[in-house]
Amino acid sequence: MSKEKKFQLRNQKILTTAENILKEKGYYRFKISDISEKMDIAKGTIYNHYVSKEDLLFAVIYPKFQHLRDALQEIPFSSSSFKQQLERAVRTALESDYHQFLKLTYSDMAVLFQEKNQEEMIAVQEEVIQAFKKILVSGVNEGVLRKELSLPFLSHQVLLLLDPLLNSLLVDSGEMGKEEFIQQTTEILLYGMTKG
Repeated sequence: MSKEKKFQLRNQKILTTAENILKEKGYYRFKISDISEKMDIAKGTIYNHYVSKEDLLFAVIYPKFQHLRDALQEIPFSSSSFKQQLERAVRTALESDYHQFLKLTYSDMAVLFQEKNQEEMIAVQEEVIQAFKKILVSGVNEGVLRKELSLPFLSHQVLLLLDPLLNSLLVDSGEMGKEEFIQQTTEILLYGMTKG
């Protein structure tokens, strides 16, 4: 096996191990030495892949955020009604790997918007907002959105559904089922946005 292939395989194992530890311990209690102990490799080997735990966290979460963006960007191209597109966007966001990871580590995610990877995270967040905006355009085209509410404002409001706290309090606690949460989230968004 080539050195490059070994490096890639080890890198994937580091990412998987880091993600599992991050979910278990959280960002602030997580240490690079946790990975080295779990994988039985030297800490220096991990630092050959990632210079800091912030870089490692970014490598774990960024692809999930990109995948969510990509999935949301496909929705406006469907022939579905605005309500169907909005419900699909809510479902896509809440069921995404990004959201599932965020639910477990949301109090720690602010570090990614403050550290050196801030520009990349903000850029993907803006693309997610733009995807929501394109979905909302179908509501404008159908004549169902309230005209006094701007698309940028509504797009940012839809982004709030990614806040994992409410989902954790209701769905993870068993107080509400996932499907019911998706339906009610969609309905409350529609109620606030539409004319009737």
